[in-house]
Formats: sequence, C-alpha cells, structure tokens
Amino acid sequence: MELYKTIVLSKNEMQKCIAFSEESAKSQQQIEFGQNDTKPRSIKEIARDNLIGKMAEVAVLRMLREKYGIHYPVNFDIYPRGEWDDCDLQIKTWSIDIKSTRSGKWLLFETSKLKMRQNQKNNNLPDAIIMCRTPWDRDNDKPKGSVELIGAISTYALLKNSNNKVLFLKKHDYIPNTESELQANNLAIRFEDINHDWDKIIDYMIKNSPPDISNLHIPD
Repeated sequence: MELYKTIVLSKNEMQKCIAFSEESAKSQQQIEFGQNDTKPRSIKEIARDNLIGKMAEVAVLRMLREKYGIHYPVNFDIYPRGEWDDCDLQIKTWSIDIKSTRSGKWLLFETSKLKMRQNQKNNNLPDAIIMCRTPWDRDNDKPKGSVELIGAISTYALLKNSNNKVLFLKKHDYIPNTESELQANNLAIRFEDINHDWDKIIDYMIKNSPPDISNLHIPD
C-alpha cells in the first residue's frame, strides 16, 4: 500500500515548472540568507531547487482542487532579487508554505529564515507547512515527473514541539542516520511524525483559525 499520495504532473505542467525555475534563477542570490560562509550556488543549482519546489506547489494545488474543490492559482510570477510572495497557498485564514526535497525523510526549516520572517513588519511566518518529496533521477539529474504529498504540520506545533518529535539541529550537525551535513541551524521533524491525513488536515483548516504564532520563541 502506498504510504503517501503521489501526483504525476502533466507534460504542460512540467514545461511551465521548468520554464519558471530557469527564468527565476537568474534573479536569485547565489548565497542563501544566513549562509554567508557557504559556497555560492550555481544558476543550475538554483534552478534545480526552484523546480523541486514549484513542482510540489503545482501538485499540492491540483490535489486541493480535484479532491476538495479548493481553487488557488499557481504563482508563476518572477520577482526581483530580494522580493518574494507572502505564501504559497492560503486556505481560509491559514497561510501555508509548501516545501519539498529530492530525497530523505525529514522536514527541515532553517531557524534564521523563520526569524527573518517573524521580524518583518507584518510578521510573515506561515501558519503551516505542507511537506512534499519530488523524486529525482540522479543519473540524469532531472525530475521523474511526480510529487509525493507527505503531510502537514502547523508552525505552532513545530515551534512548540507539541508532539516532542521536533529536533533542533545546529549548523554542521548531520541529519540523523544520514551523511548529510547541515549548512545552517534547522528545526527538524521526521516525515512519519507529521500529519498525513489530508481529510483531517483540510477539514481542520476550514473549520478553525490558526493559532497566534507572532510571539513564539524561535531558537538561534
């Protein structure tokens, strides 16, 4: 039995995602926020990361449209360097980030990026994070064309460590049971420890307002 719901993108969706990722990479900084001592990313690497994320966004929004009748447009706008949209998705009053990875079993969120968004004038923290995995053909360095929808966790639960499953991993720590060294401090939780029941996730967001997270502590 398949653990996670998988969405296969159409040829047209893939073409749009690839075009967006390549064009948007041209205006993005090569050093990520809070990682000034790391090697600059190439345009190809930036485009790859953009593609992983945009494919996940397309997959999540299609699932919401087809299964729950929630229509939210995919944003293919290209922003100037240093500018970005407020969130990837909004369900009622919930603002949501959609994150994805090529492999692995951990949701990671850099604490410096959380702090930056908390300290913005309008407190731009997301209310929840939807996590995906974008399977990758590493031999040919290209996506396989599908996205696994892992699940979701509220930012409140992430910061409060409500289920006692969230780890605070420091820069140069290794993701548990891997050889992947972190380039920044991260909050981390295993895929298996976040909510996978999409019916319950969406129903809760529709019926309840998100908790106030504006003053929650974010570790350094």
